[in-house]
Amino acid sequence: MASVNLPMFQIPILVLSFALVTLKVSVPISQDVKNQSLYSKMCRMDFAGSATLAITIGCLLLGFSIKSSESLPWSHPLIYGLLISSAVFAVLFVVVEARWSPFPVMPLYLITQRTPLAISLANFFGSMAAFITV
Repeated sequence: MASVNLPMFQIPILVLSFALVTLKVSVPISQDVKNQSLYSKMCRMDFAGSATLAITIGCLLLGFSIKSSESLPWSHPLIYGLLISSAVFAVLFVVVEARWSPFPVMPLYLITQRTPLAISLANFFGSMAAFITV
């Protein structure tokens, strides 16, 4: 059975989610950070880590999605290029997070602990299963 995603149902859910996060989630911010200028706060953001992570995941998912929906062989240059790009940007992501970013988007020590690693792997395999079954 095919499902239809209608924007008229998604927009209220998005607005409700935004309202709940705005009203209920309160992350304590230190006084040091509150007193910083906007430029200093923007410098704390890990743009390079976010970009490399988004490109890594985007290329990986796009490669698998195109492969599963089209009749392209694994050796097709598009599939091959997307998967190679994903691997290259994954390495760049690890380098950026480990060596360059003072405030990483994903601190690498998290994957050395058992619980965050298990959650990450469960989310990864769950996402892969969702993509495969669609």
